[in-house]
Amino acid sequence: MKTDNTFLDKNRLVGDQAADQLVEGLFKKNKQAELYATFKLTEKEISSLKKKNLIVTFLLARRKQPSWYDEKRVLRGQEVFQLYATEIMTLLGAMALPYCYAASPGNKALYLSDKMRQSPGKRLLDTAQFIISVSTPGTLADDKLGHIHINKTRLIHAIARHYVGKANWDIAWGVPINQEDMAGTNLAFSVLILLGLQQSGHVLSEKQKEDFIFLWHYIGYQLSLDEDLLPATFKEAYHLAQVIKKRNFKKSEEGVALAKELLSYFHSVAPSDQARFIDAQVRHFLGPEVSGYIGLEPDYIKDKVSSLISSFNELQNLFAVHASSYSAMIENHRLLKMNLSKTAIGK
Repeated sequence: MKTDNTFLDKNRLVGDQAADQLVEGLFKKNKQAELYATFKLTEKEISSLKKKNLIVTFLLARRKQPSWYDEKRVLRGQEVFQLYATEIMTLLGAMALPYCYAASPGNKALYLSDKMRQSPGKRLLDTAQFIISVSTPGTLADDKLGHIHINKTRLIHAIARHYVGKANWDIAWGVPINQEDMAGTNLAFSVLILLGLQQSGHVLSEKQKEDFIFLWHYIGYQLSLDEDLLPATFKEAYHLAQVIKKRNFKKSEEGVALAKELLSYFHSVAPSDQARFIDAQVRHFLGPEVSGYIGLEPDYIKDKVSSLISSFNELQNLFAVHASSYSAMIENHRLLKMNLSKTAIGK
């Protein structure tokens, strides 16, 4: 793993060559409709297609397994997700995504994407679906289909680079959704989630933490990230997260707007008695520095109440893990997806 500024600066100018070339080629031939139609298919439908065009071939491809690949460790990392699924998905919205919004200029690509800005609920659910697809035990095995969702994500990133790169984009920011920014997102979904679980009172063994990092090391590899941007241990992951934070985190118009839209969505779907403390809960997980970067100013009373509630939950979590965490998460995801669909139809 490399963390020097020269290396990271270089990787701000790199996207995903294979995905970018495919998308640019399809767009030049006006085959966008074919690409979007393929996205609507399930992984099983894609794998069953008899006609293997360039899009399907890309989606079915899997990067050559590296020498360090260990299927058992990937599975153990997925089992950590299964054990804490509901808690991890809560941290996705309350910690990981808002944390990413503090990274500038990386957040400019999110801000300039109308789809993401106008539908934070859909972005949240799409991100959750990605995590479910790659983190559910067994989905990344050789005979399973999790890698198709990984390749879909690569193409979605390439489409965003295609459009955002034309929208008054300054190359001084790097390319949209570049290697460093993707590495930062990978860290938000791995080491930051582990820190959030720890902050919530959950006690994970060192082996569990290292296996969870290994899972995301492998996911990052299949997402076509440079291996020198993929930490192999919890210690390395924490160090790289701190380096990227020091390089990129600051207050920005884009970060404040993205956080405002996400929190507005949370307020619209949460019960009223919970909604009033959502901002305070996000501040609790992010801490005052990162919260300030995305415009979440302190509220003494709400922050105090939220802290007391969190302390009570942490005490409970020290002594118990909910056996139904994964099934509860799947049901919550289904309900949110259904509600979002109803809202879209209503519009």
